[in-house]
Amino acid sequence: MSNPSLPKPPARLIIVCCHAIWLGGPSKGNDEAEWAIEPFQSGETQTFIEHIKAGLSALRKEPDSIITHDPLSTDSFQNTLFPLLLFRRLYSTNPTHITIISHAFKRPRFLDLHIPAICWPIRKFTFIGIDPPESVTPKAVLEEGERMRGYGVWKGDLYGVGEVLEGKRRGRGWEARKVEEVLGGLEGEEREVVRRLLGWRGGEDGRVVFAGWLPWRERGEE
Repeated sequence: MSNPSLPKPPARLIIVCCHAIWLGGPSKGNDEAEWAIEPFQSGETQTFIEHIKAGLSALRKEPDSIITHDPLSTDSFQNTLFPLLLFRRLYSTNPTHITIISHAFKRPRFLDLHIPAICWPIRKFTFIGIDPPESVTPKAVLEEGERMRGYGVWKGDLYGVGEVLEGKRRGRGWEARKVEEVLGGLEGEEREVVRRLLGWRGGEDGRVVFAGWLPWRERGEE
């Protein structure tokens, strides 16, 4: 029997991908000096603010949602999977829908690669993309960079465990021991199957989607 005194858990999950860290300050993020960013991100902090605003707008439209970002995430694949695991740890159920906010040029990466790789139903997924203005980074430059260093690499390494993508994770602070933090709060069969997913290397060519049961995988898709 449900306890009416407990708050109703959210139904939908909104993920705002974190591309930089706001350190605080009087300009409330409008001064780029208040951000911890990489040199190549110069000029993009207003775009990060727009990502946050888009997340809040989505929340207003769907008030039964929760916005989250898992601080352990170091790349777009982990940004997709880890908040879902956090949702399950907190509420012991799946969200009915996932919305991800990131750069628009990454849309194919999420739709074609990350969402299928974690076996989440595409019909229960929405992507909201916002790129920096042309004056900061031209669209052609963004798309070429994605082709060479983003989608093009992820396509052959769906789970980010190859030399290039794993190297990027390590450079951003990822360590194998953090798997236990990701698994924290999960129990029994769910904990073990998620552990196997986190250790899956995509078969011989890196492109094979994880097979078998997952807590959110729809019946008939195993």
